[in-house]
Amino acid sequence: MENIKIGVFGTFRGLQYIEAINILDGAEVTAICDRDPQKLEEAKAILPTDVKVCETFEELIHSGIDAVVLCNFFNEHAPYAIQAMKAGVHVLSETTAAVTMKECVELVETAEQTGCIYSLAENYPYFRANMEMEEVYKSGDLGEVIFAEGEYIHPMSRQENEFYNPGPKHWRSLTPCTYYCTHAMAPLMKITDLMPRKIIGKVAVGKQYAQDIGAKSADNYGVLLVEMDNGALFRVGGCGAFGPKGNWYRLGCSRGGVESIRGDMDKVRLVVNPWNLNESNRRTGTECVYTPALKEGGEKAANFEHGGADYWVTKDFIADIREHKEPYMNVYRAAALSALGILGWESAVDNSKQLLVPDFRKKEERDLYRNDENSPFFMNGKEPSLPNALNYLED
Repeated sequence: MENIKIGVFGTFRGLQYIEAINILDGAEVTAICDRDPQKLEEAKAILPTDVKVCETFEELIHSGIDAVVLCNFFNEHAPYAIQAMKAGVHVLSETTAAVTMKECVELVETAEQTGCIYSLAENYPYFRANMEMEEVYKSGDLGEVIFAEGEYIHPMSRQENEFYNPGPKHWRSLTPCTYYCTHAMAPLMKITDLMPRKIIGKVAVGKQYAQDIGAKSADNYGVLLVEMDNGALFRVGGCGAFGPKGNWYRLGCSRGGVESIRGDMDKVRLVVNPWNLNESNRRTGTECVYTPALKEGGEKAANFEHGGADYWVTKDFIADIREHKEPYMNVYRAAALSALGILGWESAVDNSKQLLVPDFRKKEERDLYRNDENSPFFMNGKEPSLPNALNYLED
């Protein structure tokens, strides 16, 4: 099989994917697109001289590529993914898959109709601790998960807020705190192989703190209580604006528990209830903290951001295409993750009302949201139809 030809849309974050593709077998970047000339030059500097620089996304997806990596704005992924798949191009999409329930439905049905591979480039399941937690949980030693927690905390200084949030209509200024829940929830889904079914949202507000750091909104954290399809309760959040910075994951199970170490995603704490010790888990005793061995290829991954996770995401996407294999973070799981952010916000602004998370594999459940275009963003020339992080808290 010849090299998979990949286009990269957005070369700011896209640079990490270009660097990964450059050292992986079986694929090559043949086209790039970005409206920032400086970023294009940075990408061209590490690519062959014959790489095609496209002025539009339309030109990019018709440049002879087999797949595209979407690294464009957070709230604009779904339309581009849909357009690419309709052109027969496989998709690796960053951050959230969609920002309306209608987009979730359209994304799922386009993937089904075209047969193209769609994968969410959610990299946090690939942190060293999370990969180890998955292996531990799937060994069965801990029994079934009852409760789990996931956090992604990324505070920013006033200077950073002014740089990343340049105006009141910029997507970062309008994004409700629940929408960026993928880093908190995706690892737990992959570790346990469970899917969300019900959700309750609640928002933590710190107006004075928001003013001190120059934030455009005061909803500093969105807490999501999610009932999974086995009845377990997961507590996860959107991107938290407070310190200390970092991410953390915990599973409480019927025979013990496992968690990452706060401040060190290379280590794991494993606990087995003393009364549940047996020959398969006795080697660990009732409690141990350890650094798991690197996964094969971990030396290469260590040179990439997010604990090497960007490398693994890219590697798996290439393998999925070459092997005609459905990605783990497929269109159904991607849509469910996006729905958590959307419905979690709708719950929060409706006095934390419990809402159903649809199973996107079922047409009858997709139909419930087929025409739901509610959004906190300026979309298709329309004003926001949902309260956004800015005006909701000012009311």
